[in-house]
Amino acid sequence: MQKYVIDSSVFNKLYLDEIDRDKAKQLFIQAAAGKVILIAPDLLYLEVVNTAQRCGVPIDSVVELLEAQKYLLQIRAVSDSERKKAIEIIATGHIKSGYPSIYDALFHAMALCNKAVFVTADKHHYAKTQILGNICLLSELSF
Repeated sequence: MQKYVIDSSVFNKLYLDEIDRDKAKQLFIQAAAGKVILIAPDLLYLEVVNTAQRCGVPIDSVVELLEAQKYLLQIRAVSDSERKKAIEIIATGHIKSGYPSIYDALFHAMALCNKAVFVTADKHHYAKTQILGNICLLSELSF
Protein backbone atom coordinates (compact mmCIF):
# COMPACT_ATOMS: atom_id res chain seq x y z
CA MET A 1 0.00 0.00 0.00
CA GLN A 2 1.33 3.45 -0.92
CA LYS A 3 2.43 5.62 2.00
CA TYR A 4 2.32 9.40 1.80
CA VAL A 5 3.78 11.96 4.15
CA ILE A 6 1.60 15.02 3.79
CA ASP A 7 2.77 18.56 4.22
CA SER A 8 0.88 21.15 6.24
CA SER A 9 0.20 22.95 2.96
CA VAL A 10 -1.82 19.90 1.89
CA PHE A 11 -3.77 19.56 5.14
CA ASN A 12 -4.55 23.29 5.15
CA LYS A 13 -6.48 22.86 1.91
CA LEU A 14 -9.08 20.88 3.86
CA TYR A 15 -10.25 24.11 5.49
CA LEU A 16 -8.94 26.86 3.19
CA ASP A 17 -10.45 27.59 -0.21
CA GLU A 18 -7.31 27.11 -2.29
CA ILE A 19 -6.24 25.59 -5.59
CA ASP A 20 -6.11 21.77 -5.47
CA ARG A 21 -8.45 21.59 -2.50
CA ASP A 22 -10.29 18.75 -4.23
CA LYS A 23 -7.03 16.80 -4.59
CA ALA A 24 -6.31 17.17 -0.87
CA LYS A 25 -9.81 15.92 -0.05
CA GLN A 26 -9.36 13.01 -2.47
CA LEU A 27 -6.18 12.00 -0.69
CA PHE A 28 -8.10 11.68 2.58
CA ILE A 29 -10.92 9.82 0.81
CA GLN A 30 -8.31 7.34 -0.45
CA ALA A 31 -7.04 6.91 3.12
CA ALA A 32 -10.59 6.36 4.42
CA ALA A 33 -11.04 3.66 1.77
CA GLY A 34 -7.87 1.95 2.98
CA LYS A 35 -6.06 2.55 -0.31
CA VAL A 36 -3.23 4.73 1.06
CA ILE A 37 -1.52 5.40 4.37
CA LEU A 38 -1.07 9.02 5.47
CA ILE A 39 1.61 10.04 7.95
CA ALA A 40 3.08 13.33 9.15
CA PRO A 41 5.44 14.60 11.80
CA ASP A 42 3.80 16.19 14.85
CA LEU A 43 5.08 19.50 13.52
CA LEU A 44 2.08 19.39 11.16
CA TYR A 45 -0.30 20.07 14.05
CA LEU A 46 1.53 23.27 15.03
CA GLU A 47 1.92 24.50 11.46
CA VAL A 48 -1.76 23.94 10.70
CA VAL A 49 -2.88 25.83 13.81
CA ASN A 50 -0.45 28.64 12.99
CA THR A 51 -1.82 28.96 9.46
CA ALA A 52 -5.40 28.98 10.74
CA GLN A 53 -4.56 31.80 13.13
CA ARG A 54 -2.82 33.83 10.38
CA CYS A 55 -5.78 33.31 8.03
CA GLY A 56 -8.41 34.23 10.62
CA VAL A 57 -9.94 30.75 10.72
CA PRO A 58 -11.38 29.80 14.14
CA ILE A 59 -8.73 27.72 15.90
CA ASP A 60 -11.33 25.51 17.61
CA SER A 61 -12.74 24.35 14.27
CA VAL A 62 -9.29 23.56 12.91
CA VAL A 63 -8.34 21.63 16.05
CA GLU A 64 -11.59 19.66 15.67
CA LEU A 65 -10.67 18.90 12.05
CA LEU A 66 -7.20 17.74 13.11
CA GLU A 67 -8.70 15.50 15.78
CA ALA A 68 -11.30 14.11 13.37
CA GLN A 69 -8.53 13.10 10.94
CA LYS A 70 -6.40 11.26 13.49
CA TYR A 71 -7.84 7.93 12.31
CA LEU A 72 -6.74 8.65 8.75
CA LEU A 73 -3.52 10.54 9.43
CA GLN A 74 -0.82 9.12 11.67
CA ILE A 75 0.84 12.11 13.33
CA ARG A 76 3.96 11.13 15.23
CA ALA A 77 7.27 12.35 16.59
CA VAL A 78 10.27 12.53 14.30
CA SER A 79 12.83 9.77 14.85
CA ASP A 80 16.56 10.33 15.28
CA SER A 81 17.26 8.97 11.80
CA GLU A 82 14.61 11.26 10.29
CA ARG A 83 16.10 14.25 12.12
CA LYS A 84 19.57 13.39 10.80
CA LYS A 85 18.21 13.05 7.26
CA ALA A 86 16.52 16.46 7.59
CA ILE A 87 19.90 17.99 8.49
CA GLU A 88 21.34 16.42 5.33
CA ILE A 89 18.46 17.82 3.27
CA ILE A 90 18.94 21.42 4.42
CA ALA A 91 22.54 21.25 3.28
CA THR A 92 21.49 20.41 -0.29
CA GLY A 93 20.56 23.95 -1.25
CA HIS A 94 22.65 26.64 -2.79
CA ILE A 95 23.43 30.16 -1.65
CA LYS A 96 21.84 31.62 -4.81
CA SER A 97 18.71 29.45 -5.02
CA GLY A 98 18.29 29.10 -1.27
CA TYR A 99 18.31 26.23 1.17
CA PRO A 100 15.36 24.06 2.17
CA SER A 101 13.90 24.99 5.55
CA ILE A 102 14.40 22.55 8.41
CA TYR A 103 10.62 22.36 8.80
CA ASP A 104 10.00 21.24 5.21
CA ALA A 105 13.06 19.00 5.42
CA LEU A 106 11.57 17.12 8.41
CA PHE A 107 8.51 16.16 6.36
CA HIS A 108 10.65 15.14 3.39
CA ALA A 109 13.04 13.18 5.63
CA MET A 110 10.13 11.24 7.08
CA ALA A 111 9.16 10.20 3.56
CA LEU A 112 12.70 9.24 2.59
CA CYS A 113 13.24 7.19 5.75
CA ASN A 114 9.90 5.36 5.50
CA LYS A 115 9.72 4.52 1.79
CA ALA A 116 6.90 7.01 1.41
CA VAL A 117 6.22 9.92 -0.93
CA PHE A 118 6.20 13.45 0.45
CA VAL A 119 3.16 15.28 -0.93
CA THR A 120 3.45 19.06 -0.83
CA ALA A 121 1.88 22.12 -2.39
CA ASP A 122 5.10 24.05 -1.76
CA LYS A 123 6.63 24.53 -5.20
CA HIS A 124 9.75 26.18 -3.76
CA HIS A 125 10.65 23.18 -1.60
CA TYR A 126 9.85 20.85 -4.48
CA ALA A 127 12.15 22.76 -6.84
CA LYS A 128 14.99 22.71 -4.31
CA THR A 129 14.72 19.03 -3.39
CA GLN A 130 13.09 17.03 -6.18
CA ILE A 131 16.50 15.56 -7.01
CA LEU A 132 16.36 13.69 -3.67
CA GLY A 133 13.27 11.77 -4.79
CA ASN A 134 10.24 10.60 -2.82
CA ILE A 135 8.43 13.89 -3.40
CA CYS A 136 5.52 15.05 -5.54
CA LEU A 137 3.43 18.15 -5.84
CA LEU A 138 -0.19 17.79 -4.78
CA SER A 139 -1.20 19.22 -8.16
CA GLU A 140 0.54 16.29 -9.92
CA LEU A 141 -0.87 13.55 -7.72
CA SER A 142 -3.18 11.14 -9.49
CA PHE A 143 -5.29 8.32 -8.11
